[in-house]
Amino acid sequence: MRGRTAIATTILFVVIICLFISAPKSWRTGASPPSVTGHYPYVKPSPLPWNPPSSKEPSGEAQADRLIVKVMLEDEDALWIDSLFPTWRKELVTIDKRFSKLHKGGNRVDKGRIASHYLIWIIENYKNLPETVVFLPPDQHTQQTSQSVIWTSSGSNLKTNISNLQIAFIQSSGFANLHCPTPSRCADLILPFRSPPNEFRTLEVAMPKVWQGIFGNTTVPEQLATAPGAEFAVSKTQVQKRSLDEYLKFWTWLHRTPMDDDTAGLVFEHLWHVIFGRDAVFCPEEKQCECEVYGKC
Repeated sequence: MRGRTAIATTILFVVIICLFISAPKSWRTGASPPSVTGHYPYVKPSPLPWNPPSSKEPSGEAQADRLIVKVMLEDEDALWIDSLFPTWRKELVTIDKRFSKLHKGGNRVDKGRIASHYLIWIIENYKNLPETVVFLPPDQHTQQTSQSVIWTSSGSNLKTNISNLQIAFIQSSGFANLHCPTPSRCADLILPFRSPPNEFRTLEVAMPKVWQGIFGNTTVPEQLATAPGAEFAVSKTQVQKRSLDEYLKFWTWLHRTPMDDDTAGLVFEHLWHVIFGRDAVFCPEEKQCECEVYGKC
């Protein structure tokens, strides 16, 4: 009996040693397993790290007259911008492409992060702005087809469009969407007070609360429409018509909203024109846009 107990104890001891050796390192050290990006479902850390951007002091140096702010993925080729130098200077903001897989089926970077980087750049450079800024998002493979249609509708490619950009118009109007909208792109109005509500139009249903979260206690428009996108040009004067605190408020809303990154970014695609002084419904005719923005009259 005593011999059998000793054998059983020995076997148990061997099994424990084997389990210990084969266990993950975090079991043996007591450390938490490393976080892994790119998995679904994505759960934001709680509490969220809070590190709001702050404005740089005036540099005292002459700023570029025209600047392209390009948000890009790590392996993206943005060398084409160099061919626009010295007329256009550039600032490249690189983001981690692994965030493209935070959502099931995701194969592009989250748009919420694009809006965040635009706002961070504006906040940090608010006191050192160039006269004209063009904002461009990453080149996204899933949107290449639609993007080529957009730029073809302007009669040219992106590089040529920026070369043809009518700076006098940008300075006088303050803002221009680089997408000259076809009628179909502006036909889909967001109606925040649609009656009865269409629950399938989730952004529309959420817009009254979103609007007040971003713009404070201001009147929510009955209609909202533009050619959505994150490619636009804006003047220094127009940017500074809003205070630094307002841009920080926009950034704060983006980082505290329970919306997923994709939807939150889509919100800003529908609101950049409002942020930069245009009416809630901003849908210039395609030919008018091509003439005013690109000189194709």
